[in-house]
Amino acid sequence: MNETPNEKVEKVQFEGVIDHEKVIITDKDCTEEFYRNSYIGTLELNNEGGEILVLGPLEVLLLCERNRILLYKNNERNNDLYDFEGLLTYFSQFDDKLWRKYIIYMDLRKRGYIVRTGYGEGIDFLVYKRGADFEKDSAKFLIYPIFEGSPIDLRELDKMSRVAMSSRKDLIVATVDRLSKPIYYSVNKFEIMNKVEKIED
Repeated sequence: MNETPNEKVEKVQFEGVIDHEKVIITDKDCTEEFYRNSYIGTLELNNEGGEILVLGPLEVLLLCERNRILLYKNNERNNDLYDFEGLLTYFSQFDDKLWRKYIIYMDLRKRGYIVRTGYGEGIDFLVYKRGADFEKDSAKFLIYPIFEGSPIDLRELDKMSRVAMSSRKDLIVATVDRLSKPIYYSVNKFEIMNKVEKIED
């Protein structure tokens, strides 16, 4: 039977298990749907050698907002499901800047970029060009979030710029204004002490 244009296709929801700062999903269809099609999550092997999909807090919030994931409180089906606010509250206990990071994460994804978790030391996100294959291609941008109340240390910024240059990537400082709008600045190592260039949409 053909669908009319006004009919919406119900997307499958996948059940996950909360494990401290991450969520684990064992459904193989989920791996195909989220990881291979949407570039969400990380594949790991369980104790039996099978593949599982591991999601970080930002990815969990994204999937919850899209109504694609089911997470029960205390991982008990008899309990209520988490909603977005509940998950944000839960994961914020591990990162008090989570909401502002999510604003940046969501904005980058809405722009069509592939966004992966960074490798620490202030680099929260690796961003790939649109249409890239993150398993084969290299990230184009390193995203270094700075938020109100956390002043920029120019020595740290210089260090991050050196990391970016050595890996042939562009360093982007991201922040969120008081209207919850993300703003991005491209940082050039040789201009750090003088200026940063604001990236316009």
